[in-house]
Amino acid sequence: MEIMGADSEKDTCTFKMPERLNAETPHKTVAMLKELPKGNWERVVLDMSDTVFMDSAGIGVLVFLYKELTANSKTFVLRKPQRKIYELLTEIGVDRLFDVELSSGVRKGEARLNELDNQLRIDEEAVNDIYIISLAGVMNYPAGSTLFKNRMFMTLANTNKILLDCNGLAFFDSLSVGSLLRLSRLLQDNGGSMKVCCANNVVRDIFASLGIDSIIRLYGTRESALADWR
Repeated sequence: MEIMGADSEKDTCTFKMPERLNAETPHKTVAMLKELPKGNWERVVLDMSDTVFMDSAGIGVLVFLYKELTANSKTFVLRKPQRKIYELLTEIGVDRLFDVELSSGVRKGEARLNELDNQLRIDEEAVNDIYIISLAGVMNYPAGSTLFKNRMFMTLANTNKILLDCNGLAFFDSLSVGSLLRLSRLLQDNGGSMKVCCANNVVRDIFASLGIDSIIRLYGTRESALADWR
């Protein structure tokens, strides 16, 4: 990562981002990013024009910076993200948090993180003794994971077999993983299990990077997950 310069008149600091922002990004780079909120500038601009790949870890860094910078009344801007990166941010809904400088102009961020927290939707249905929990929207910590835990604890009273259908889930905050693991252990202690199906690439990447897929089995379709219980 390269510091492109600091505009003292506008109190702006601009940073050149690496080609890849993911779990393999050097710790030194991530540490430098996380120091940004402590600077004296009022506006931080991340130049993403050369960034060609970003995974869930990179998204987590951006959300962390958003939280810290806005908590300190600083402005956070993403400059010229490539189309693939911008589409990823749009797909999971976090693009609405940031001011984004595009070739067509500046698109102002109009959302707050607590609004994304409230985007989690949970539906439930029973197939024999299996309860299918359909998740849609964004699972962010803490509001999303708290809602998830409360609904799941009610479901535990009725079954020890739970299938999480993530077909409509755009993003799963890594901080919410602890809730998922605790619920999985409770089911196992009761002779049951939890399975996950229909997760998109972003959610699968989060599970894989944290080793969750070695604890909770993931399936491509609802049918294949249900068949494995029979």
